[in-house]
Amino acid sequence: MATNNEILIIGPPSSGKTTFLAQLYGRLMDKKGKLQLASAPDNIDGIKNAYDRLAVGEETEPTASTDNLEVKIPVIYEGQDFVLHCKDYGGEQVRDLVALMEYDKTWIVRAKTNDRWILFIRPSEIEHRFDLSKKGHATKDPKEMNAPISSTSDQSQFIELVQVLLHARGTGMKNPIDTPRLLIALTCWDELSTDSTPEEILRQKMPLFAHFIAANWLAGGFKIIGVSAQEFPLKTDEARDKYLDEMPQNFGYLVLDDNPKEKDLTRLIEEVLSL
Repeated sequence: MATNNEILIIGPPSSGKTTFLAQLYGRLMDKKGKLQLASAPDNIDGIKNAYDRLAVGEETEPTASTDNLEVKIPVIYEGQDFVLHCKDYGGEQVRDLVALMEYDKTWIVRAKTNDRWILFIRPSEIEHRFDLSKKGHATKDPKEMNAPISSTSDQSQFIELVQVLLHARGTGMKNPIDTPRLLIALTCWDELSTDSTPEEILRQKMPLFAHFIAANWLAGGFKIIGVSAQEFPLKTDEARDKYLDEMPQNFGYLVLDDNPKEKDLTRLIEEVLSL
């Protein structure tokens, strides 16, 4: 069973990880949510650039590939004080874990000292080339047809990522996994324009990955939710004006079992803590 209050937040480039953390911090600062800020954090370097960009209506930028930053946010949850440890790092590091199948001491510590993991996946960017989970798969997409024959599907890479982190932690898969507890956050939900549940979307977009998780984790040890940190992209003057006029902290929602458009983004942390 998960016992500590440290959370490993994992996400490849463009997964929406940094954007969500910046929005979450904004909600805590604005005292809007079930999770409350206990005191000002000593350092927010890991999310400061993203937070500042959103404050002026600009899209966030991926964390530099060489960065290994840590944000510690003291919060209050259900009357108890604890520290939310957010490890931020360049998304390229996540790709390297899979591509090179090796990790350094930093990742070993991350995997071992965090009993709860949040994996950010952007389903709108998932591709299925050479995906054996798709029966009779054929593609007419020139980009996919010209991909190297050695390429693996996105969902296979996510499976490998989880396997690498479990290996770094020293967790085997002979028995169903109880710890680490796993929250899968499907980001940029607004891009999907769907009435399907997060579980249905994961099965549709990543059936092999969804089966891998269900087969290896205890039923109560993982959960799948939807996340829209901004509600819409900030690519036009009209969108930016709307975002600033109505205030950044008023945008964003989660897709949860009990609320398909939960405006309290801090409940994502509640969801992983309740696993």
